[in-house]
Formats: sequence, C-alpha cells, structure tokens
Amino acid sequence: MHQINNDKFGKFLSAMRKEKSMTQKELADKLFVSDKTVSKWERGNSMPNVTLLLPIADVLGVTVTELLKGEKISDEKLLNTSEVDNLVINSLDLSARNSIRQQKKNWIFAFLISIGILITEIILLMVSGISIKQMADSLWVSAIMLLFASWFCIFAKDLLPTYYDKNKINFVSQGIFKIHMVGLSFNNGNWTYVLTVFRVFTLSTAILYPIFFYISLLIGGVALWDVVKYVSIVVLLIGLIIATYIIGKKYE
Repeated sequence: MHQINNDKFGKFLSAMRKEKSMTQKELADKLFVSDKTVSKWERGNSMPNVTLLLPIADVLGVTVTELLKGEKISDEKLLNTSEVDNLVINSLDLSARNSIRQQKKNWIFAFLISIGILITEIILLMVSGISIKQMADSLWVSAIMLLFASWFCIFAKDLLPTYYDKNKINFVSQGIFKIHMVGLSFNNGNWTYVLTVFRVFTLSTAILYPIFFYISLLIGGVALWDVVKYVSIVVLLIGLIIATYIIGKKYE
C-alpha cells in the first residue's frame, strides 16, 4: 500500500501553486481555508482533508493521483484503480479522521443536551400554570424537530460518495432522509456545511419554540398564539431553505 509522503506532497503543491502564479493566500481563498493552513501543507506539517483533494487538484490543474504522488505522471505510467483508491484512503490522515469522529460525538452530545433543555422547559411551563394541552402545538413542533435532529446528529453521513464531486447532483438520499434542491449541487465541499445548517436549525427550533410559545401567551394570550403559531412555522421553513441555498452555494 502506497504511503503519502507529506514533504513530497508539500513541495509539489508549492511548485504547482507557483506555476499558476498564485500566492498562498489566493489558493487558500479558492479553497475556503486560511493561508496558514496552505503553509502547513507546503511545509509538510499536515495533509488536507480528503474532501479538499479534488478542489485542490482542480485549482492547480493536476490529477488527484499526481497530487498525492507529489509528481507529474505521464499517460503510460498512470496508476491502476486500486492504487489510486489506496492513495485517497491514506490521504485522510489520523487527525482528520479523529476530527470527523469528534464532530459527530459533539453533535450527539448537543442533541442529548437539547432533550434535557426541552424537558426542563416543559417542567417550568407546567409550574407556571400552563397545561400540557395548552402547550400541545408547541410540543409537537419541538418533538418533530428533535426527531429530525436525531437523524442529522446521529445517523447522517458527513461524507458523500465521490461521484458527487464529479457530477452536478442536486439531491441526497441517505436511508429515510431525502433532500432535493433545484439549482444547488451537493458535494463534499458543501455537504458538511449544509448538514450543520440542518443540525443547528432543528436543535435550536426544538429548544426555542416553547419559549416563543410562552412569550406569545404573555403578550396576547391564546388568541395571539393561534395566529402566530402557523405564521412562525412558515417563516422558519422559508428561513431554512434560504440558509441552505446560501451556504450550499457558497461552498459549492
């Protein structure tokens, strides 16, 4: 199995960048990373996340294979598919794999904390004299949001298959979850950010909706709540769609 040589990778990256007359800052801006990160790559101190390999190769006008080998490869010396696969697998260094696993743990922890916060809110509302029946609509919204959050935080895959990076695909299907957004192509450059939008949206809505319910009651009673509860759901969904498009397009 071929092992990635960090120093060779860094020197090749630096040479190709200079060949394109780009500064480290210019390359970093195209990849949505910092120039310090590019500097670390070129000095061989770290390797880019595997999801950045295709974008880096595209910007520098080389193949992923050449990028990982740290040298130009002639047509007659092209690597076979299995060796390319091994290169890609090994390019995801230990720190990157640990980072992905740690992020998943953090989101699972955030999900559990959100459940605890929601239970606390229900108890406080009951203590204040509000019955479960009165807060039923609010609880249904929070429950549905937590249901979706459980999938986004626990079961959703943070990496998409590689064919998403090679083709313009505007839908993702993972298990019971399906998302289709016209005009937005999903890939490993934007999928993590899109997932973050969904995770933050579902968890924050689950927590904040009971508070919104309580404030509505204080201001205008049940009459006001009966009006704003429907409007608020529409506004939230529109906000989610807009945020997804903005983030997805930014990192597309």
